[in-house]
Formats: sequence, structure tokens, C-alpha cells
Amino acid sequence: MTGSLDADVTVHVHRAENTHIAFRALNGTPTLNMTLAQQGVLDEARRALDAGLLRLKDVLPALEVEERDIPEVFDALHRIGRRLAGLLFGLQADVIQGLQTFWNSALPYGRNPDLPPPLVECIGDKDTFLPLEILPLYRMHPNVPRNREELITECRTLVGFSCMVKRTMLLTAPPSGLHLEVTPDGRLPLRFLQHEQLEGARKELGWFTSTAAHQVEVDGPYPYGDTAAATLAEQIFDPRRSLAGELRDMPDQILHFACHCYANLDTPLDNEIELNGGGQELRVQLGAIMEDLIGMKSRTGQDTCEMPLVVMNACGAARMHATSALSFPYLFLINGNRGFIGSEIEVPDGVAAEFSKALYEPFLLRRLPLGRSVFEARRSLLHTYGNPFGIAYAAYADPQLHVCLCRADGGCPCLSKMTSQSPPTSTPT
Repeated sequence: MTGSLDADVTVHVHRAENTHIAFRALNGTPTLNMTLAQQGVLDEARRALDAGLLRLKDVLPALEVEERDIPEVFDALHRIGRRLAGLLFGLQADVIQGLQTFWNSALPYGRNPDLPPPLVECIGDKDTFLPLEILPLYRMHPNVPRNREELITECRTLVGFSCMVKRTMLLTAPPSGLHLEVTPDGRLPLRFLQHEQLEGARKELGWFTSTAAHQVEVDGPYPYGDTAAATLAEQIFDPRRSLAGELRDMPDQILHFACHCYANLDTPLDNEIELNGGGQELRVQLGAIMEDLIGMKSRTGQDTCEMPLVVMNACGAARMHATSALSFPYLFLINGNRGFIGSEIEVPDGVAAEFSKALYEPFLLRRLPLGRSVFEARRSLLHTYGNPFGIAYAAYADPQLHVCLCRADGGCPCLSKMTSQSPPTSTPT
């Protein structure tokens, strides 16, 4: 099997007595090492990220941003990145300028929209992740855009709009496969877990069962009627067993949540997932899910299989805070799931539905790899609606993960169609 792509830039965060950050470039740019002298600065940065994203939500009047609102929307977005940069790296001019110099030298082609986006990998434990996507590392001094074309250009100064970003969480089970398999009729098994009172959730299910009906085999929605008899932990534990209780040859390849999440608590395992459907309502703590999974996995004679990719689209009111959001990917990654895509906070209902469609259209219909699909989803919302809120989504998954049409023995020829790394040299725009 072809291995994972080497990242163009690797950002390794290590917390000992102090927090150390190493920026390493594939193209030979000298490594940049930094130490964060202030204890607790990463926690403060996540609180600032939470407040900034909530402010950005407030200034977004609708899914589509009118031209008159573009300066205010961009100002709210760029201020998040500048505040985070100040908290993390301080206010010394030589430090800030050195960081910009490194980034532009390591990724000289990164802002060129005509070239494939470079790959940046951020490595850390669940308490040390940098909010990398929203940092304006190419240029900290913004030009205020006056129209959508200028907005698109200025957003490319942020990492998440110029690069594919992979988050690698230490001490979690590494998945073994780079492809998701389809059934003999060419459809990808997907389990849909819902909060049916959310309009965005209904739109997402409608897209899967209409536009993508020939590419996706939906099991669900859950809960709905008698399906609530099965616990949420059981839905996560065995991707081979359908909601009807049947053992299938092909397990779920994607576990898609369109739901409420509650993540504003000091104890991460007390954070909750809320589902609703068919008159049934489930609100389950992450700690309870973990306890049930441990009990199920302790039974002898349990066969193992590849665990599905998890996509968690938490939409609705602001119930999920960035300070605690990392507990959701952490649960699924220690469970061995092949990756996790989710937002830092709950996103507006309309944005959530559009991001879902913009993610799955390239991933399921055009068969692009996952890293490029997440990048294209962010860019799609920005180009189509002038809406930059796709920056709130993060990917904890191998960027080469893709839907494979090959019935696999002897490798995966689909990998030859994958987007390769960007060329080592080019002129930035």
C-alpha cells in the first residue's frame, strides 16, 4: 500500500516544563523552534478562538455574505488569527516577522490558487493543538477587502484557506487503511445519526438519499422509532451490524452525525451528544459511551474490522465551545476510527448543511481524497457565498483517505489518481 504523503510543513507541539513548537519544512527551509514561556497559553488561546468564532457567527447575517458586509466579516475573521498569534507567539517584532519569513519560504506556492494546496501536519496531544487553520501566517497585516474577489484573495493569507491541514493526535490508535470500500453495486455504506428537528440535518439526509443515492447506501436515520432500542455506543461499536440488527458483509465506511453537541464543561467526558428522531430523544455523555465501549470490547470472541470515518456536523445554537471540542475527536480516535471531521464550535444550520454537501460532493461523487475535499469544502463556501465559516472545521485523518472502487486484493490503483504534493518551487500570488 502506498504510504501517507509527507507534509510540506510539520508543526510539532510538545509540552514539558514549557510548551515547545517546532516548525519543520520539507523543502529545506531551516527549522524554526519556539518556546511558549507562559503556562496555560494554549488554553487561553482556545478560549480566544471560541470567543472569536462566536463573534464571527454574530456578524454573518446569513449563509450568503452581501458585499456591504465583507469588510466587517473579514475584520472579525482576521482579528481572531491576530489575537491567537499574539497570545501564542508574543508581540516581539522579530518573532512575528521570523514566523512569516519561515512560512513564506517553506510554502512559497501556498497562496497560488492554480496549484494544488500544500499539506501541513500539526502533531500534538489533545491539549496542545494549535488553532493552525485560522492563523494568518503568510501575512499578519491585512488588506481590507471591498468585494468577494478581494475577500477570497485575502483569506488565502490564513493557513486553512491556503493549505490542507492534517491534525495528528498522539496516543491514539493509528488506522491501517487509506481507502473506504463500496458494495458490489458501487455504493458506500454510511450510517446517518440525526437530530431531526434541525433543518440542516434534514437537508443533509435529503442530499444523501437524492443527489448521492447512487453513490451512498444510507443506514438510518438513527434514532427513528424502534431503532432507539439500540444504544448509541452499539451504533459506534460494530459498524457491520445494521440498525435492523443484521450482520452485513460490508461494514459502515462513514458514521455521519447531524446533531446537537454540548461541550462547554470543565470535564471533557461529561460533554454530550444529543440525537432526536421518530419521537425518541437521546442525550448521551461521552464518558458513558466510553464505558459501554470498554464493556463491549472486553468480551471474548469479538471480531475486529476497520472502523468508519466519523463526520460530526454539530449545528444549531452555540452549545459547543472550542475550549472542550477536542474531546469529540479524541473519543473516536482512541476507538480506532479512521478519522474525524468536525467543527470547533456549533455552526449555523444553513452553513452546516452547505459544508456537508460541499465536502461530500468532491469526496463521494468526484472521488477526491479527503484532505483535498475538506479544503475544497472550505473554499466552496467562500467562493459561492462569500462565507468564511468553513474555517471552523478541522480534519483528524490521513489526507489520502479516499473512496476506492477497486475490490481490493493486491493494492489500490485508485492511489495513482490521488492529488500529488505541490511542486517544490513556484511563484506566490
